[in-house]
Amino acid sequence: MSRYVFKATGLILFVLVLIAGGYYWYVCHKPVGRVLNIYCWDNSFEQVLAKYYPAYDREKKCIGDVKVHWIIVPSTDNIYQTTVDKALAEQDEVSADERIDLFLSEADSVRKYTGTSETSLSMSELGITEDELQEQFSYTREAATDDGGNQRGISWQACPGVMIYRRDIAQQVFGTDDPAVIQQQVADWSKFEQTSDLLLAAGHPMLAGYFDTYRVFASNRSQAWVNDQQEIQLDPALRAWRDQTKRFTRQGKNGPCNLWEKGWSAQIRGAVFCYFGPAWMINYALKPLSLAETVADGGKEQLGNGTFGKWAVCEGPQPFFWGGSWLCAAKDTDNAALIADIMRTLCCREDTTMKMAVDGVEFLNNRKVMEKIAHDPDFSMPFLGGQNAYSIMYDVADKLVLPNRLTPYDQGMNESFQAATREYFDGRISEEASWQKFLATAWLQYPELQSASFVR
Repeated sequence: MSRYVFKATGLILFVLVLIAGGYYWYVCHKPVGRVLNIYCWDNSFEQVLAKYYPAYDREKKCIGDVKVHWIIVPSTDNIYQTTVDKALAEQDEVSADERIDLFLSEADSVRKYTGTSETSLSMSELGITEDELQEQFSYTREAATDDGGNQRGISWQACPGVMIYRRDIAQQVFGTDDPAVIQQQVADWSKFEQTSDLLLAAGHPMLAGYFDTYRVFASNRSQAWVNDQQEIQLDPALRAWRDQTKRFTRQGKNGPCNLWEKGWSAQIRGAVFCYFGPAWMINYALKPLSLAETVADGGKEQLGNGTFGKWAVCEGPQPFFWGGSWLCAAKDTDNAALIADIMRTLCCREDTTMKMAVDGVEFLNNRKVMEKIAHDPDFSMPFLGGQNAYSIMYDVADKLVLPNRLTPYDQGMNESFQAATREYFDGRISEEASWQKFLATAWLQYPELQSASFVR
């Protein structure tokens, strides 16, 4: 009798393997759709695809016989997310050529789209193996992994942040601009505040604006904006940021402005000591803004033109990240195999990663490649006085971990909280009024939270 039970069990297992294998083959080898619909918030991903995915023809906007349709929607005020949500909800109602296939998510929304099988395919469903993913930094994988351990998004970049400080001011105040020595001056928030006193006494505000340290504190939260009981909660780290920023504002240690505003940008050539950000901020914001005479006006990226070359980086009070773009394959896409190939080429292949690194515009999501670059003198940066910032960024990226604190509400909550605290810092409303304004905006953005209680 046991022999028949054994045969029956074996037959059942064989059938299950056939079913699983058939599903895998269907997802990854079914005929490619005629149109690949890609949703983004700007054209930067098309630039990446055009440069590093050889099969993409930018002039014809196609990959082989597949037409690539770009749907570009701004990310401000949750417009991008609303558009993606609508497209995902209509997958079953539209033709295959109209379905959303590939879409990008950023740090403040990645968990919303990768936390459930209802929106995105997992890496295993796409045929991307653990071996192909093993060199990626842990935090980038954790951010896009659901509660069942299924990774549903993938990124070619990592965005570890550093403190970017003025060498000449450091020499004036501390007698050295050595990153190791300056790091000791700002090794934690207590030392950071003590150092800000020394700098202010020498005529140098620590920060350019209200929100320069926001992402540092936010990356080190221990609590999500909305907990399992559907309560809105203000993490102690964000309370500490709010209190410190109000204190710095009162003492004149930071400017009265938001990131990217004219006053904030002007301080890059002014008296401010430091900024906080990742590689993209250095390359796309600080470097061009540091020039007294822009490249377009005939200026050169060299020492003597504004504050170019007078900067350096250290880790700062806490490791943090800011930003990032994750690729997600929409559920029910008819282009799963093509999307998987794009993901592999841009995010998993070492040769592609090295090409991106040589171009020098980002910190890439590959430990092996970035470790090589971190110790390569050829990757010194003129803007940073010849320092290779990747060595410090690599150490930060390796330390980053993401406890379960990301939620689908992050973009709206972060934007609303910053907008409300801006009025508080300006002295226009009280702390309590700013909190109530934040709650009112959050409830308007997320009606499902209108009955939620809150803790702070």
